[in-house]
Amino acid sequence: MKPATQTIVTIAIAITFGAGGYFLGKSQTGGISRSDATSPGVPRKEIQRPIASRPELPNIDPGALKVTLDAEKNPLTRFKLALQNLEAWVDKNPQDALDWLATQQASDRRDEVIRMALNQYSDIDAKGAAEWALKNLSGADLNNTIISIAENWAMQNGGEAATWFMRQPETAERDAAMENIFFTWAANEPTGALDFLKANPDVSALAPVLRRAALAGWAKSDPLGAVAASLTLSQANGDPDQFANTVANWATIDLETSSQWLLTNLPAGVERSAAAQELATIFAQQSPDAGLVWLDQLAAGDERNVAASALVSSWSRISPAEAAKWAVTQHSSTLTPEALGIMADNYFMKNPVEFEAWRATLPPGVMRNQASKAGGVGADE
Repeated sequence: MKPATQTIVTIAIAITFGAGGYFLGKSQTGGISRSDATSPGVPRKEIQRPIASRPELPNIDPGALKVTLDAEKNPLTRFKLALQNLEAWVDKNPQDALDWLATQQASDRRDEVIRMALNQYSDIDAKGAAEWALKNLSGADLNNTIISIAENWAMQNGGEAATWFMRQPETAERDAAMENIFFTWAANEPTGALDFLKANPDVSALAPVLRRAALAGWAKSDPLGAVAASLTLSQANGDPDQFANTVANWATIDLETSSQWLLTNLPAGVERSAAAQELATIFAQQSPDAGLVWLDQLAAGDERNVAASALVSSWSRISPAEAAKWAVTQHSSTLTPEALGIMADNYFMKNPVEFEAWRATLPPGVMRNQASKAGGVGADE
């Protein structure tokens, strides 16, 4: 598993697979998808950004406030006074408020307040907030904050956000922010986000990652439109993992419909096999029993074998004894040695005594050999 970028995101759940997935299962807010694809079984979802409702803010004088703050010698009292006026201060002069916060003694609380102030600043001026963050933050604080700002900016104007970030130096933080921009932008305006990639060859090195992010975001608001577009792009670019990523993003919000759509609408082949592997992983997390029923509908041979291996290895992370029992008794699939090794390791770590009793019942063969390696025991002779 190789994530396309090392994104440290506290506001999203990411599942990576293939050449790198993107933000699977992420709850998204924003405008309304522009795609018109609909289906009786898949209602189009309108993704709307919540409207912030702030009380009327007091009219403060930032200069006078700073004089008062600097005159206060007790640091706790000084910080409390700053917090009482922070929202009004940021509303009036966000850079002034942030610059003052940056001079205060470093602490988790101070960093949290800076993030709050930057979030408010990005509502007022996302570009200014991004510039301040890039200048004053570093490491995980920068990564998480710039991603949040990028998401907010993409809700306001995806093209503007993408253009500005594209012109910044190539760093892991910038790349992570751009992924989030395209995810959020495409959830609202998929055509605009994908057309931007076509029209800007400067993003060529990052284009596959951003395309994947855009299609993932689109799948949250208009899954049928997203999977149709993703299939066409996958076949044109020889990137079945991209299509699998799009289907899996749909599956995180509607596993039953997406899994049946795959079987009904796509013949067996490389794209369906890649998607089936990822859906099997999601079945293992959400409903292994339903996943086993679904496996039987896959094409016998490589497609089913790969999906079954993905299901059993993921299932074993949650319920290794049940996964192992199924692996021993099933006869419809050939499980890969890698999947069997993962299953055995997970079982051994969860309950070594029970694992050893199970291992002793295995006949000679690949499964017993892989089980013998769990815990560093070594393969059978």
